[in-house]
Amino acid sequence: MKKKKALLISVASLMGVLVAIYVVMALFFTRHVFMNTKLGKVNLSGCSTSEVDNRINDTLADYVLTLNAKDGDTETIKAQDVSLRYVTGGYGDKIISAQNVFLWPVHLFRKDILQADFQLEYDKEAFNNTIKTLDCVRNTNIVEPKDAYMSDYISGEGFHIIPEVEGNMIDTHILSEKVSDALVNMDESIDLSESGCYITPKVYASDEKLIEQTEYLNKYTNTRITYHFGEEDVVIDGDMVYGWMTIKKNGKVKLDEEKIRAYISSLGSKYDTIFRPRTFKTTYGQTVTIKEGDYGWWMNRSAEADEVIKLIKKGEVCEREPIYYQKAAKYGSDDYGNTYVEVNLTAQHLFFYKDGALFLESDFVSGKDTADRRTPWGVYGITYKERDATLVGEDYETPVSYWMPFNGNIGLHDATWRNKFGSNLYKANGSHGCINLPFYIAQKIYENIDKGTAVICYELPGTQSSSVTSQGDKEIAQFVVDAIERIGPIDKSRKPALQKTLARIRQCYNDLTSSQKRYVKNLNKLEEAENELKNL
Repeated sequence: MKKKKALLISVASLMGVLVAIYVVMALFFTRHVFMNTKLGKVNLSGCSTSEVDNRINDTLADYVLTLNAKDGDTETIKAQDVSLRYVTGGYGDKIISAQNVFLWPVHLFRKDILQADFQLEYDKEAFNNTIKTLDCVRNTNIVEPKDAYMSDYISGEGFHIIPEVEGNMIDTHILSEKVSDALVNMDESIDLSESGCYITPKVYASDEKLIEQTEYLNKYTNTRITYHFGEEDVVIDGDMVYGWMTIKKNGKVKLDEEKIRAYISSLGSKYDTIFRPRTFKTTYGQTVTIKEGDYGWWMNRSAEADEVIKLIKKGEVCEREPIYYQKAAKYGSDDYGNTYVEVNLTAQHLFFYKDGALFLESDFVSGKDTADRRTPWGVYGITYKERDATLVGEDYETPVSYWMPFNGNIGLHDATWRNKFGSNLYKANGSHGCINLPFYIAQKIYENIDKGTAVICYELPGTQSSSVTSQGDKEIAQFVVDAIERIGPIDKSRKPALQKTLARIRQCYNDLTSSQKRYVKNLNKLEEAENELKNL
């Protein structure tokens, strides 16, 4: 009985103890978290309210934010540097108040994994001080960013784009924003360049407007116009063009056209040879200075300047011959070249040089030795060539077969009304200024001379000659023979011209002497043409 009573007392005592323990633990868990409770990987078992906050924030002890600078350097910001903490909002109280303390024994045998999403905050003053002390902010070797820009004109090179300078100057406002975001997101690192923490240039070398403006200006200064004045080359290049340019505020170019015209005019002044004295070595070995005549290079300065302005605006690179009113055979003092007619008015003798060799020479009759008919000195160019021309003056109307004017109405031509040339015939029976030639001589010159060929007329005392060249009946008659052969077809469309031509030939034939007429073997062609014309 005693044993039974003792057993009951022991059981009762044990139960009392267990009840006491149960009650004590229940009271404990009214202020502490159940055992086997975790928030993620954070063990909150047995934590009081304050211990829950501390346990959660202890997880930040190892957090480091790495800042990667553009120069390869790195800096770190630790959680404690800015007092980084989770804002738990009394999370421990929430856990404990939700616990059924009387079921605490159950939690000794099961695990509770909690979920929660806390915001992070930091101490603003500590944060600002940390930002200020960063090496990238305190950098003593600051390189400021610079915009890309167009260089001034560089001689021989033109305009260039000077690239931007990125620099290493931090925008502390953006840096603060990016670091703040990284901290509250617990990012591991920030690339300061990619995050836009550096102050950057506003204009880059790739800027379309900058490229367009540079190319636009270089279009002008890339101009290269090359003139070849004989052995001398003259180049209008970018340096010259730049000197003629004004770049307006809107970036557009205005050319100083007056300067361009003045430059082109200076080229004309230097290289034009028209109206300039020439020293000419005659076939006689003596030298004469000839000031008269209109032969030579004569630039159309106004038209050439207009063209150059257009070429500059297009940025042309070209080789160019100026626009001329008149050209000579070559550049230089002997601009007449090696094909020319040399006319010695004193000797009444001419020489025709072709490609540097004497092609023919002949006596002639020049203008009568009076003030109004004398053939003038000068260097001239053949104006044009014409077959079957009629020379008309105040008191004459004379047909010629080969007409080669070189000085107004003065020219080289055949003269079948003469039977002698040379000596001093011109003094009493000279022309009205023209150079009268034997028919065959005029023919050969005509067939071998071109428009623009120089005719050099001069007087050379001491070269007077008594030489006389005769022109026979056959040669005189050849004028009519050739004219008949050149009549051409007889048709209504040519009737007015044919009437004039046939009348002219008939008159020339009638003017021949009887001995000359016998050489006109094709007279029947003239007669047939006259009959056909009547029957049209």
